[in-house]
Amino acid sequence: MITARRDYMMRVIEEVGRILARLSFKRRKGGDTDDNALESVIFGLQRLFDLPPDQIFRLTPAQHYDLLVRDEPPEFARDKVLLYAALYTEAGHAYMRMKSREKAAITFGTALQFVLKARTQFPVDGWPEYAPSVTDLLDALGDAPLDPETTALLNAATLPEKL
Repeated sequence: MITARRDYMMRVIEEVGRILARLSFKRRKGGDTDDNALESVIFGLQRLFDLPPDQIFRLTPAQHYDLLVRDEPPEFARDKVLLYAALYTEAGHAYMRMKSREKAAITFGTALQFVLKARTQFPVDGWPEYAPSVTDLLDALGDAPLDPETTALLNAATLPEKL
């Protein structure tokens, strides 16, 4: 039973990782519409949570975090949290291209918060390549103010030279 659960989680993480890789590649090459990018983000979230979109978006980011880490070994919990942050980062880029600065700031801020939580709560050994960079997220946020929780996480996080 434990092996089956582990295999399932590895498949989900790999699948969402492929979705994320396609999103990132298309963004860099300018080969996808923003609506398609957001649809891909939603599909990735559906796979991560195994819930339909209407249920996912009724939950707060704090509830998302709890669902991602609940009953998971640390390496799976960390990877799921970082996939979520990476999907939100891609959504933020789509919102920026759509000139929706407020939505972009919210999604980049959520991504930053999840990366910082991962840095403070999980091992950084074997940190996946898809993990968003704290520096890149802060740059993407620009002059948007950070909420108190994110500021506290930023102050508490042990960050390496390369964020």
